Amino acid sequence: MKVSQVILGILALAVGYGLSTAKMPSTEDYKGREKIKFWHRWGGEWEKVVFKIAKEFNESQTQYEVVPMFVTGSGSETKFILSATGGDPCDVMSIWNGGLAPLAAADLLTPLETLMTPEELEYFQTKTYPSVRQSGQFRGKTYGITIGADLFGYYVNADHLREAGIDPDTPPKTFADLVAMGKKLEKKDANGNLHRMGLNAASLQTHGYAFGAGFWDDKTKQLRLNTPDMIAALTAMAEQRKGVGFQNAQRFWASQNTGSSTGAWPFIDGAVSITYDGQWRVEEIRKYKPDMDYRVWPIPPPEGGNPLPGSIGGNFMIIPAAAKNKKGAFEWLKFWSGLTNPNRAAKFENWGGWIPLSPDVAHSPTYEAYVKQNPRFQTFIDILDGPNVHAYPPVAYLGFLIDELQRAEDAALRGSKTPKEALDQLQKNVQKELAKRKEMGFDDSL
Repeated sequence: MKVSQVILGILALAVGYGLSTAKMPSTEDYKGREKIKFWHRWGGEWEKVVFKIAKEFNESQTQYEVVPMFVTGSGSETKFILSATGGDPCDVMSIWNGGLAPLAAADLLTPLETLMTPEELEYFQTKTYPSVRQSGQFRGKTYGITIGADLFGYYVNADHLREAGIDPDTPPKTFADLVAMGKKLEKKDANGNLHRMGLNAASLQTHGYAFGAGFWDDKTKQLRLNTPDMIAALTAMAEQRKGVGFQNAQRFWASQNTGSSTGAWPFIDGAVSITYDGQWRVEEIRKYKPDMDYRVWPIPPPEGGNPLPGSIGGNFMIIPAAAKNKKGAFEWLKFWSGLTNPNRAAKFENWGGWIPLSPDVAHSPTYEAYVKQNPRFQTFIDILDGPNVHAYPPVAYLGFLIDELQRAEDAALRGSKTPKEALDQLQKNVQKELAKRKEMGFDDSL
C-alpha cells in the first residue's frame, strides 16, 4: 500500500492530541559538535534522569552533543510523522514499542541493522534477550532497540500478610492459592464497603501466558484471542473479582489514585495488599517509602501452567529514515542501551528502574549491585531470564489490539460480560478492524 495511506491512518488515530514540548537547558560547553536531536516522552522526575544520561554521553566523547527534547506521549507519534514527512525530523526518538510497527510499515524508520558493524550485529543477534530484541522488530528487521524495557509482577505488602498469619516469604504455588490469600487480606467497614483490597489481579495480556500459549502464536503469526486457555485465564481473574464483589471493587478503585507515580500509589498508601504492577515501582518505593517491607512475586500459574510468565513492553529508540545524523543517533542509542558497554549502561537502567537489553547488562557488576541494594527487583530478572517471556505481537495495529484486549478484560472484571462473551466480542472487533484496514489498503501480512 502507499506510504501516504499508512500516514493518514496513523494521523487519524492521533487527531486532537497535544504536541507541547520542553527543551533541554542550553548546553554552551559543547559548541562546534554535531547535534543529535533526541525526542523523548519522560516528564517530571523522569526528565531529570534523561538529562543525566545525556550529560554522561556528551562528556564521554567530543564529536557529538545529544540535545533532549520532551514531547508529550499522546502527541509524540503525530509530531514524529509530521516532522518526518515535512523533511525536518528528529535524529532519534524514544517510543513505546506498540507504536513502532505502524511507523515501520510506513517506511518512516531506519532498519538499525544497516547502522551496525558486523561485530555489533553478531552481538545483537546472539547476546541480547530474545523477547526484548524481538519487541523492536517488524517483518524481520530491527527498527527499535530498548533503552528500558518493562515487565510486571505482584507487589506484596509483607506486614499485611503477617497480620493475616501468612508468611510473605512463601509465595503461592498456584493462582488459586493467590486468590485465597487475597480473600484473607480484605478489610471491609461496618456497611460492607471495601476498606482494603486484598488482591488486585490484572492484565490478561500476561496472565494468558501463565494459563497457556497466550494471545499470540509467534510460529504461525496468528492471534489467539478467544481460545480455551485465554478464556480460562480471564475466567479465573473474573471469579476472583466476583468474590470481592463487582460493584464493591468498582467503588473502591474509583476512590484511589491509581495513576500516581509517587507515594500516593495505593500500594504504598496501604490501600491494597497485593497488586500487579511494573518493575519501575521498585524505584518508586525506594524514593517515597524506603522503609516499606514488601515482596515481589511472579504470576503464580494454575496447576500445570507456565511459571514466570512475562510480556515485554517499554521504551525503544527509533531513528527516522529521514534523520540527518543517523551515525550520531546510533552512537547515542548504543551508549544508553549497553550494546557496546553493558556495565556503563547498567547505571542508566538503575537510575530509571528499567529492564535491560541483554544478560550482559542484567548481570553486570553495576546492575547486580543495584539489585543487591533493592532485592525485590530480582524477581523481574528471574522472569526475564526464564523461558516464558514474550514480545508483543509484531503487528501494525498493536495499539488497537492492546486497547481492545484491555476493554475485554474490563468488561469481564466489571461483570458486564462473561469472560467468553468478552473474548468472543474481542475476536469480532479485531476481525472487523482488520477488514476495515484491508479496505483502506493496509497490508497486515507478516
